[in-house]
Amino acid sequence: MSLTRLVRSAPRQVSRISSKTLRPAVISSPKYPSSTTSSQNSQHLFSASGSILIRRYASAATAIKPSEPFQIPVEDVIVPKPVSGAGDLIPILQDIQDLLEQEIGGDDIWSRRIRNSLEDLQSARRGRIAVIGDALAAPRDVVSALLQDPLADTEASRRALLTRHEGSNIDVFQIGHGPNPHREPESLSLSASWLQSTGYDVIEVNTKKAEDTLSTLLSTDSLLVVLDPIRLTDTPQLSSILPLALSRGSIHLVINGHLPPNTSQTTIEAKLRDQLSKLKVNPLEETSFNPASVPISFVKAEKALDALDALAAGLQEHGPSTSTSKTRAFEVFQNQFLESHIGPLQSSLLQSLTSISEPQLSTSRQVAGLALSHIENIIASDRDIVKDALHTVSELRRGAQQGASKAKHLSVASRGIEGGLVEGSVEYDMNKVQSQLEEKFNGRLSWLGLIGRTRVDDVQFELTNHLNNNFATDLERQIIFESGQLSHLQLQLNTLSDHTIRQLSHSTSSTSTHPFTSPLLLNHLSTLSLSIPPLTPTSLTSPISTRRQQLLTQSIPRLHSSAQRALLTTYATSLLGVSLSWMSYVPPIALTSASTALGLGILSVVASLALGQRLWGKAQKKFWRDWKRITGMMKGDLETRFDTALRTQVLAKPLISAEGLEKLIQKREKRLDELQDKVNGLSKRI
Repeated sequence: MSLTRLVRSAPRQVSRISSKTLRPAVISSPKYPSSTTSSQNSQHLFSASGSILIRRYASAATAIKPSEPFQIPVEDVIVPKPVSGAGDLIPILQDIQDLLEQEIGGDDIWSRRIRNSLEDLQSARRGRIAVIGDALAAPRDVVSALLQDPLADTEASRRALLTRHEGSNIDVFQIGHGPNPHREPESLSLSASWLQSTGYDVIEVNTKKAEDTLSTLLSTDSLLVVLDPIRLTDTPQLSSILPLALSRGSIHLVINGHLPPNTSQTTIEAKLRDQLSKLKVNPLEETSFNPASVPISFVKAEKALDALDALAAGLQEHGPSTSTSKTRAFEVFQNQFLESHIGPLQSSLLQSLTSISEPQLSTSRQVAGLALSHIENIIASDRDIVKDALHTVSELRRGAQQGASKAKHLSVASRGIEGGLVEGSVEYDMNKVQSQLEEKFNGRLSWLGLIGRTRVDDVQFELTNHLNNNFATDLERQIIFESGQLSHLQLQLNTLSDHTIRQLSHSTSSTSTHPFTSPLLLNHLSTLSLSIPPLTPTSLTSPISTRRQQLLTQSIPRLHSSAQRALLTTYATSLLGVSLSWMSYVPPIALTSASTALGLGILSVVASLALGQRLWGKAQKKFWRDWKRITGMMKGDLETRFDTALRTQVLAKPLISAEGLEKLIQKREKRLDELQDKVNGLSKRI
């Protein structure tokens, strides 16, 4: 039986019972006492004076007051009575319902429970006490014994109570108070003194699903849990509902049945309280949960039923009141009913139920508080998800940075120490090539070698071949290897980014949207994956080829031109000096002797060679300045190119994924803070 049907059935049943029971009484007696008296007097007058009835005179016709018409009573219709004080609580329930449906979403169990509470507050009703228990604990027997009154029950009402479940397995059965026994498919009304004195109806709950059971229990105002003395709360039906039932309070535990051998009530009670202490119960703000203060009763419903059967059989005998069978029946009833402890249970429940003021409002407040507690649990769960998401994003960012740092540490561009050389570094490779060039400048490309071979054009040819074959070749091979490593790292980080995105943004439910799902982020990452060029073997070698080409197209041609100028200067100076020396010796000038002229010629040749050597030296110095500048810039270019590849190709997707997810997480945290503020405000209003 659904909670809505349970809420709506009570007024309908009470109306049906009242109309059926009141109809005979209303028809037999007029509704108003004054009308009854007037009608009786008129009837008596008409029967006593027959002549007046038969003979009437025209002169007196207008003076005779006609008798009042006999009023036909109208059946009483039970008008729903509003619940006093519900006007302040209904807006709160509506706000909680809006919060559940618009902010929380997903499963609407608690939304239905709030909706049922709103419907319950539309009209006043009797209180409700739910009875639940495992089949082995026989909760139906406890109800049968609890509601019987042997001195007031009729055989029909007693039989209706005992046979209420025959031929059907009803999940939720309601027993209400009424003047006569009346049975419906899911309810029974009867005149029971306990129901009348408490003002409560009994709701027997036997549903199999925990959520349905909890929804039914939350529609009642009190709870009676029937346990067997062996398993107690360790049953599948109770283990899932007791924490929530205990959190709202107003619960009574009943242990029904014979105790196991060699055990006492004290031992069983201690075991039960120990089980209760192990339950995770979050009580409402106005209530507290203390396992030591939960009321516990021990009963034997079977003995109570036997006692009531014996008393009923004794009362039905038509022999003298002092007969042996009646005396025996009374003794059996007295002994077994006292041993059953049903009487103390009736008194204890009567005292606890009558102490509850405004049960409908109290129950609705409890449902509202439990719904807010449910929302707070969802908020706490979402905060845990946010923390896990932050940790996952941090791991993504940390993994990307660690991979990049390791790759950068092993890179050729970052090798080297201050004031020293490290094998495999740019400086080491450039110094090796520089040493080879210096050997050439001191050998084949020395000034005397160039003069002696008169092959100045060999400068550009030899230097170009040497640089093409030896300039940064080892660096190039190492950087190509590093490009492969970076390409593998890029693939790993992209896979990690995709896995993180799927892990955080894909919901396991087909009907709900995960809080970290962002179509814009997913679209941006998809576009980014297509726009990021893959790393090729030559992706990082462009600075080497650029600087090598700079040396080949600028520095070496300039050095070659300087060598040509130096050679021409040497030749020209030598020829001029020899010519002047010869002219000073021959007539008509004949200023010097032959030996002097020869000496001057030799001196001019030596001077021209020295001048050429100096010019070639200056040209080499310019070349080495260019060399130092270009190779130094190449190291910076390699570092810049490596960092650019890391930032724009290797780390682009993971870092953008982490940044986008962090923004989503921040939005989610802000949303949860706002939701918590709303919950706090509603909690203060309850």
